[in-house]
Amino acid sequence: MSVKINKVFVYGTLLQGEVLSDYMRDCKLLKTLEISGSLYDTSRGYPTAVFDKDTMTTVFGELYLMDNPDSKLRELDELEMTGSAQYNRVILNHDGMDFFTYEAGANLQQYCRPLYQIEIGDWRRHLSLCFSNPVEFALAFEDRQKYLYREPVSPDADGSIYVKGEAPILISAPHASVHERMGKLKRQEFFTGAVSIIIHSLTDCHTLYTNRVLKLDPNFYDDSSFKIKLAEIVKANDIKFLIDLHGTGPEREHDIYPGVGVNKEFLLGSNDCLEELENAALLNEISIGSLDVFPAAKQMTVTKYAARVLQVPSVQIEINRRLREPEKTPEDFIKLIKFLRDFIEKLSYLVG
Repeated sequence: MSVKINKVFVYGTLLQGEVLSDYMRDCKLLKTLEISGSLYDTSRGYPTAVFDKDTMTTVFGELYLMDNPDSKLRELDELEMTGSAQYNRVILNHDGMDFFTYEAGANLQQYCRPLYQIEIGDWRRHLSLCFSNPVEFALAFEDRQKYLYREPVSPDADGSIYVKGEAPILISAPHASVHERMGKLKRQEFFTGAVSIIIHSLTDCHTLYTNRVLKLDPNFYDDSSFKIKLAEIVKANDIKFLIDLHGTGPEREHDIYPGVGVNKEFLLGSNDCLEELENAALLNEISIGSLDVFPAAKQMTVTKYAARVLQVPSVQIEINRRLREPEKTPEDFIKLIKFLRDFIEKLSYLVG
């Protein structure tokens, strides 16, 4: 008998970029969800969960579409050892949608106690692979991302992925996938999506990145779905600062190029935030190019939109390709991650 439910919710080492994410290679990431339940650390390098609609806590995870549910569920059942009571496969309903997930079986019940609970409910912010090996995480994340570069949006997937944080700072990566501008497809800016997720894990900031082809380039059109979603996030979470990540070519002289408007108007008077960016760059030996190269003011950029329409101080950061090639220059990639982490940690004190 064929399986009618074709979606599965994952919340631990199967998340994009994590150590077992390759198992989701033949599935398509649709969105993130927060499901009522409790997340626990098994002390074995992976979590388990118990789902309960009456609990006050939630479990963060990703919802995937399975192209071939029967074979994929057999594979996941074997991985999760359902036959030996490691996990139980269950059906959940969220907002009228049914999907499968895995919760603690009899052999993992010993960890389903307050002592082992991950109160934030988010494995990425608790024990992500990027804590110990950001290069390996980024390569695994981008390996999954590339399968969706040319996937169109659908009723289940609006083309962007939001990952909730706690710090009142939002990182956006609107060119993490292919996008269309004036009728022409433009290439994705490699690893900007991976960087945004790594920084989320390290700093608890919010993240919004694209993972489908968007018909309206978010950095060129104000009526793009990305900007609509960004506005909702800003309002719902009282975001105090936005960092918009982009990529430039390796022919550029400097490592990063900040964009804050022609006269720093997108900072809305928060010029001390730019000073902290410069301090973090100096500490991590990151060279900064002129503010005039990519001012983020020549078109309807995300940075301009956030500052003028949403009244959120914003900066666009163009990152040189040589810092976004973890497979070729891992030391430069790690330097980039440390720079952004240090910058956001200082920002949190300033705007929080």
